[in-house]
Formats: sequence, C-alpha cells, structure tokens
Amino acid sequence: MHHSPEPPYQDGEPASGDGQGGAADSEVTLLYALVAERLKQAHARVHALNVSTDAKTALTRQLLIVTETAKRDLPGAARRLSRFVQDLDEGRMPPR
Repeated sequence: MHHSPEPPYQDGEPASGDGQGGAADSEVTLLYALVAERLKQAHARVHALNVSTDAKTALTRQLLIVTETAKRDLPGAARRLSRFVQDLDEGRMPPR
C-alpha cells in the first residue's frame, strides 16, 4: 500500500517543516516574498536591456537558476540574486 505524505495544508494552515511554526516560518515567508519580488524586478530589467537576444537569453537562464535554487536553498538563492543584480548594476554581462 502507498503512504502519502502529510498534506501541505492541515486545518487551513500551512504545515511547518519543524513543527514549531512561529517566527521562523514568518521569516521564511518574508524571505520568499522578497526573493520573488526581486526576481520579478530582475526579469523586468533584463527584458528592458538594450543587448543582443543571446545576452538576454543567458541572463534569463541565470534568473531561472536562481528560481530553481530557491526551491531547495532559499538563502543561497537570495545570495545568487544579489550577485546577479550587482553584476547588472556594474554593467557585467555573461560571457558569450
């Protein structure tokens, strides 16, 4: 017989990973929201750049990597995104 994991929402509330809930969960939620907003802004910046299609594609791939990283390592994704935005601010483009 197949055992299914606990549903992500029990009694209308998200299940916490450690059973503790509270401040740690709200910090993670806030970090997810921050990373999501910064990813949205970074995608808009890439879209608005006056660079080749190849450069935009490479930059978009980097942002997709950040998105995938956020699914398993949120702090790591936030660091990657910060470096990405810093590179954009300083005019550094990915190698071709």
